[in-house]
Amino acid sequence: MNPNMTPNLMAVLPTLIIMVTGMVVLIGDSCLKGWKSTKSLSAIVTLIGIAAAGFFALSRITEDSIIVFGGAVVIDSFSNGTALILLATAAFATLLAMTYLENKNLNLGEYYALVLFSTSGSMLMASANDLIVLFIAIEILSVALYVLAGFARTDEKSEESALKYFLLGAFAAGFLLYGIALIYGGTAGAAGNGGTTNLTLISEFLRHTNGVANPMLMAGIALLLVGLGFKAGLVPFHMWTPDVYEGAPTSVTAYMAAGAKIGAFAAIVRVFNAFIPISPYWLIALQVLAVLTMFGGNLLAIVQENVKRMLAYSSIAHAGYLLVGVCAMAGNPRAHDTALGAILFYLFGYMLVTMGSFGILIWLSKRGHDCTTMNDLKGLAKTDPTAAYTMLIFMLSLAGIPLTVGFFGKLQIFNASLMAGQVGIAISMAVASIISVYYYLKVVWTMCFQEPDGNTVEGRATSSFGVNVTVGLSAIGCVLFGILPQTLQFLINASNSIMRP
Repeated sequence: MNPNMTPNLMAVLPTLIIMVTGMVVLIGDSCLKGWKSTKSLSAIVTLIGIAAAGFFALSRITEDSIIVFGGAVVIDSFSNGTALILLATAAFATLLAMTYLENKNLNLGEYYALVLFSTSGSMLMASANDLIVLFIAIEILSVALYVLAGFARTDEKSEESALKYFLLGAFAAGFLLYGIALIYGGTAGAAGNGGTTNLTLISEFLRHTNGVANPMLMAGIALLLVGLGFKAGLVPFHMWTPDVYEGAPTSVTAYMAAGAKIGAFAAIVRVFNAFIPISPYWLIALQVLAVLTMFGGNLLAIVQENVKRMLAYSSIAHAGYLLVGVCAMAGNPRAHDTALGAILFYLFGYMLVTMGSFGILIWLSKRGHDCTTMNDLKGLAKTDPTAAYTMLIFMLSLAGIPLTVGFFGKLQIFNASLMAGQVGIAISMAVASIISVYYYLKVVWTMCFQEPDGNTVEGRATSSFGVNVTVGLSAIGCVLFGILPQTLQFLINASNSIMRP
């Protein structure tokens, strides 16, 4: 091995571990097809790889930022903090899938490999310092998710969701590529005589030139926003979200709702952090998208009777709240670090609640019947009190009720928005959050105050060790970090070493 490459490889070791583990799981599952315990072994190897990657990422959380691979990748506390959240998401997705996939006759080893590959793509998105690297990372994430969305190959809804996701994802990739090309052309002179896709050089270029006078550059930023908006599920680029979330297997939906969104917002933070020198010219567009996303997601969620579709629109609304944090980051230098810390805290809390909520749906699924509708939850407090009251915790956290992690996540983004002087969008966020209380409490009302009927799921149909661990840890985290949010101070402080604009 070239000794000059060693520092580069060591810097991205957590991502490499996840990639290598994915290949080991994929090859091992193919070679040991006849063994009865192959699927359990694949899950165990997956969890071991995630734990190893998490150990190295955690050990570097306070280290200074370093730039490797010729400036294409940056490793700092922000990327390591995001990696830890992504690794926790992958671990929960693995635990949720073990019994669920077996009951659906889908317990194939490639599931775990695809989760690992998509996680590695998300981790690379968080550390990308070059638009080409970012695009490659997005495609690693996306291709794996396309396959996962259609993992139930005998289910027409799953196949339909995968096809929709693939076609719209390919369309969004075109916007990304065209935007990158225009930015490269619009930064001519930033690196010698040619353009650049390096985010550090782009930021320097914008600080020393009148970037807004360059229509090519501004068009590139707009197209980049469209492509990233699709990946994050922002309105009006959200069309794929409800159908894909509903049609995909529930364990896949849980992973997509958390992992893909975390990766997308890590990329948005990286990219628009570089564009801050000309933020007055694009900030209004981000604020409009944030308001549309918050209100669009919440208003559409109100009329849903399918719980998975409701959670899909809910995830769209939460993307809007996160975008408020990005607007605060770009709007005022005083709010920069506060907003970044708030985004990381919110992403962690959102991950816990999302994995827990979908974990309850898996808990209540029977062989051959998924728990997906409001009717399935009627009278759940009587038929399965543990599941009902755990789901209650998750719904209260999603609504932002005090003493839950969701409340402090929203509060921190709200405070960052006020610190940036963006009072109007902060008020919009508060109003949108109030609207969301209706449909979250609708789930609570259905579980606790309606009588069970013939459709209500009885007993712990798919409860298993993995589901119990995921739901239990998520519920404990929702309450613990809601009462003692300072215990996540390392995430709040993880923004300190991100490259300054």
